[in-house]
Amino acid sequence: MMPAVLDDPTAPPIYRTSGEAPYPTPFSPLPPDVTPRQVTLRDRVTVATLIPFSSPRQVPFSLLAYLCDQLNREIEKGDTYPMIEPFALEAFGSYWFANFAAVMLLGSIESAEEVQELEARGHDWDKGCLGSFYIKPNYPGRSSHVCNGGFLVTDGARNRGVGRLMGEGYLEWAPKLGYIYSVFNLVYETNVASCRIWDALGFKRIGRVKGCGNLRSSPDQLVDAIIFGRDLGPEGEDYVSEERFEKIKFYLKHGKYPNGADRAEKSRLRSAATHYKLLPATDTEPEKLMLKGKEVVADPQKQYEVARKIHLHNHGGINKTTAAIAEKYHWVRIKETVGLVIRNCPDCKDVSKAPAQRPEGSGRRSDASLSQPTADKPERAFSVPPPQSDQLPISPENYSIGSEPPNMHQPHSQPQPQHIAPVTSMGPVTNYQIPVDPRIMDGMEPSYADFMQPSQSSISQYGSAVLKKQLPSHIPGGSGRPSQMVPHGHHQPLITGPTDIFSAASMPPSGMNRGRGRVSDEEMLRQRLMNEGYGPEG
Repeated sequence: MMPAVLDDPTAPPIYRTSGEAPYPTPFSPLPPDVTPRQVTLRDRVTVATLIPFSSPRQVPFSLLAYLCDQLNREIEKGDTYPMIEPFALEAFGSYWFANFAAVMLLGSIESAEEVQELEARGHDWDKGCLGSFYIKPNYPGRSSHVCNGGFLVTDGARNRGVGRLMGEGYLEWAPKLGYIYSVFNLVYETNVASCRIWDALGFKRIGRVKGCGNLRSSPDQLVDAIIFGRDLGPEGEDYVSEERFEKIKFYLKHGKYPNGADRAEKSRLRSAATHYKLLPATDTEPEKLMLKGKEVVADPQKQYEVARKIHLHNHGGINKTTAAIAEKYHWVRIKETVGLVIRNCPDCKDVSKAPAQRPEGSGRRSDASLSQPTADKPERAFSVPPPQSDQLPISPENYSIGSEPPNMHQPHSQPQPQHIAPVTSMGPVTNYQIPVDPRIMDGMEPSYADFMQPSQSSISQYGSAVLKKQLPSHIPGGSGRPSQMVPHGHHQPLITGPTDIFSAASMPPSGMNRGRGRVSDEEMLRQRLMNEGYGPEG
């Protein structure tokens, strides 16, 4: 029994009205690709069939009564479904089969009509019926493309893999019915068999409802419920890993294919036999499936136990624990199992919730305490490098053409003097070293560094150039003094106006800004200087 219900059993059925069309209507036929699904039970010999129904009218009356009785027995046990009152037969049909439901019967059955023929022959459903599940919207209206399911395993079909097979059928048919996401609202954590199946089929534990179950088996405490969720789509191989590993074990042990295996599955089994090895059982150990010297763990519950045991050894993090497991064991999505173990580890929870401890005297001070000196707290001071009036900051833009860049990693031969300044008295920085148009420096005498002759210039490896030209004497600050012009990478130069030979309109198409480091560009610049009347000095 694997309930995941939320809806009110007495409410009228709701149908999907959102998502992709067409939308189902009461008693509407099933999509053409939803047909009976043949499966093989855990023993790999017994064949059964999942038969889909879209209306309670399609289900034989005796089978409907049998399933209603099975559900009422489960409700009476009081450990899986939240209902207390049993279903009346007339209410059960519309509740379970109104949207879509499937019934698993022993044998190979081709259609729903054959089920009607079984009833006519007086079929014993107690022997032939293994279980049933339904699919219906979890929410109404605009969110009805999100589905929910309820599952029922009959008394005579326990421990035969029926629940797992119905879960696989649910994942195959729900997308074909137009649903894109599945939510199981209420799976009591004491229902271990159900939780194991949903974990193995790729469902995520997206929520937990604290103390929502007043179950008959736990009268003195309230039980939590887990909310499972999963995207619906093509079924990935990792979501059926447990089933696949069981088939590989059967093939290696018996030397024959499981019943119901098609040609593709037989090919996969033959290929797997070259990589997997089955170790026989001993007096102390069960048989083991091995892959490259690692034990294959197919059971999700055993996966959790292995991960928990290794994590408790030293409470390592998710990567360390995953690596330790991968040395000896193999299963799909080990890291997700480890993450679940760590989240449930009480010791790791306590550590993550503990407040950070600061060493004494290292507490954080407020900004006010930093900026307001007092008698018992003098001004804090820090060191700043002295301003260099005769030297530009070390950067690629300040290297002359043809000069070697200074050794930026060479230590100073002498210690530099330090200027001490309190935090509260820092003044604005005014030592900006940038190229500017001398025409805007009216009344100011700019200071220029000495540069090399343009005739010795070459494009440096840093992509910058420093050129010299004689400024006309009528420009303030000119008087024939050299002016620094530094084109930077892919930016326009900062000197503008009629005398600017680097303006955007006068730059050659393949100038320095486009072809950094090419000799032809240097020659074009030099020729342009000559044409404008600014020849090289000296």
